[in-house]
Amino acid sequence: MFFNCFQQKDLPFSWKKTILTLLISAFVAMCLVFLITTQHPLRVGMEILTHPSILLWNFLPALLAVCLVYFITGRLFFSSALLQVVWILFAVSDKIKVSMRQEPLLPTDLTLIKEALTIVKTFPVYMLALIGIGAVAAIAILIFSFIRSEKQRPPVIARLVGILCVVLAALGLNSLVYDNKDLYDGYPVVENPYFQVNQYNTRGLVYSFFHQVNIMRLQAPEGYDKTQYDSLTSAPAAADGQPAPNIIMIMGEAYSDLSENEHISFEGYTDPMANYKELCAKENAVSGHIAVANFGGGTSNTEYDVLTGLPTRFLDTALPSYNFIHHEIDALPYRLSQIGYETASIHPGYAWFYNRQNVYPDLGFETCYFLEDSFDLASQGIGGYVNEEATMDKILSVFEETIQSSSAPVFSFTVTIQNHGPYEKKYGTLPQNFSTDVELTETETDLLTQYFYGIIDADREIGRLVDYAENSEEPIILVYFGDHLPGFSNGMDFFDLLDYPKDANGTPEEQTAVYETPFVIWANDSAAAQCGFAENITEAALPENGIISSFYLGSLTTELAGMEGLSPLYDMLNDMRKEYPVLSDMYHVDAQGNYVQELPEDMQKQLDTLIGWQYYILFDQVLPAANSEQ
Repeated sequence: MFFNCFQQKDLPFSWKKTILTLLISAFVAMCLVFLITTQHPLRVGMEILTHPSILLWNFLPALLAVCLVYFITGRLFFSSALLQVVWILFAVSDKIKVSMRQEPLLPTDLTLIKEALTIVKTFPVYMLALIGIGAVAAIAILIFSFIRSEKQRPPVIARLVGILCVVLAALGLNSLVYDNKDLYDGYPVVENPYFQVNQYNTRGLVYSFFHQVNIMRLQAPEGYDKTQYDSLTSAPAAADGQPAPNIIMIMGEAYSDLSENEHISFEGYTDPMANYKELCAKENAVSGHIAVANFGGGTSNTEYDVLTGLPTRFLDTALPSYNFIHHEIDALPYRLSQIGYETASIHPGYAWFYNRQNVYPDLGFETCYFLEDSFDLASQGIGGYVNEEATMDKILSVFEETIQSSSAPVFSFTVTIQNHGPYEKKYGTLPQNFSTDVELTETETDLLTQYFYGIIDADREIGRLVDYAENSEEPIILVYFGDHLPGFSNGMDFFDLLDYPKDANGTPEEQTAVYETPFVIWANDSAAAQCGFAENITEAALPENGIISSFYLGSLTTELAGMEGLSPLYDMLNDMRKEYPVLSDMYHVDAQGNYVQELPEDMQKQLDTLIGWQYYILFDQVLPAANSEQ
């Protein structure tokens, strides 16, 4: 009756045909998404049979989307075609991201389109060609469908009413379904429920994506009290009498120890980590692994953890942690500058990448060097990015210039970029640089060859930096660590083929290992003598397995440098680390190496304090003006 009142009898228009077409289009789009993205389809299918409403929550957004486009354009064929193209792009993007980063497509990825396009430009020619062909085909289909769509459309009033109904239905469903955390968490998950890829896999990409849209809003932790943290915060201890070694901190792009594998040999080749391993074996060095927040990407999250002492994993949002820094915050560079350090950041990438041109000054870096003003990609580039040699040149020149112009100690932080993926033919045609007793395809062999080539370059510069520090009279502490494991186009295949003990659905140890990267902290003789480095190592009581959470690394550095009292937050973190070296939203690891999911009451209280402190620093703390008395 409703549709008949809008029917123009002189036009061959059929609501039945229209509704049926829209329903079929939405159903096909939903099936295509499941077909493209679902892993373990039989097991997922069994869960869906017992929880059929999962299909409904994945179907309704597609139906509302195609209806909205139809009511706006009045073109049925075009609306159906556009839905298929968008939903397929949606699914393929998720598939690629899961393969390379072991992380599903998140709403926040839409805010990183500029960064993604920059990375896409580095793809091999054949991949760019496939992307181009796909884009041309999609555009051709949409143009054809637009032209061939029925010329007769429903009346304007019916279309306006339809748009209103779609909007109201979307708002209602979002409030009742997609914003309902209890409903979402109540559905089963095939394999490890803490692994977000598995949540998407079982509950559906569309349902999970729109649920993520609703939980991106960061809220104050339960029981949060700003005044509690006002009283906990204090100025850093006075610089007088404190050791003040220079600190050179470097985060290596995709730096890992994947070369350490029983099935891989470098006999007759160059060991990609020769200098790194030599550094770790030195007298005044501590080394191990940090458990970071991401696999295959999320560089800025590791930066955030190390430089702030705050845990990305407990932000309870899919947004990159740098998204929440909009004013000067209480971070390691800020604290060091308060006790007289000259602070500098170096990143041979674009300043806008992860908004670093604004974030770095807010962290307390007084000078910042980026690709635009300090590097020349044309002459210093390799594999699409500025090379390791040019980056180290900049690190050393900034250090030299600073110590010559000022008597203040230096804190420099660098993010390298050369070995950024993708790795398909990244450095051109290369001879194989390793041997293995596992049968690999030509493509797999080349992927590892390309990756190890970049690690070799990084290792050469580590050796150069160590030589410089050993020959310098300046007290220097070096900190080197990786931001995340590399994301290969064959996903986790290497880890299975070569028996790496890393599995997102394996034992607690294997799950944690997916997020582990190497770290080393070393002091040259002058720094070791100045701050009592050897004694501080003993006091630090690092775990035997050498694994700590990434957000502990900055505070550990200050403890080894003898900077007790630099920050009340860091003092608390150093105490927490000695009891639970790893704290995460998956597993916690205690000082004896036991993996647990529940903490003792006192440690849980400390973790809750840390989570609240993170909210306070990001949103409520107001730092004193630069020239005010401390």
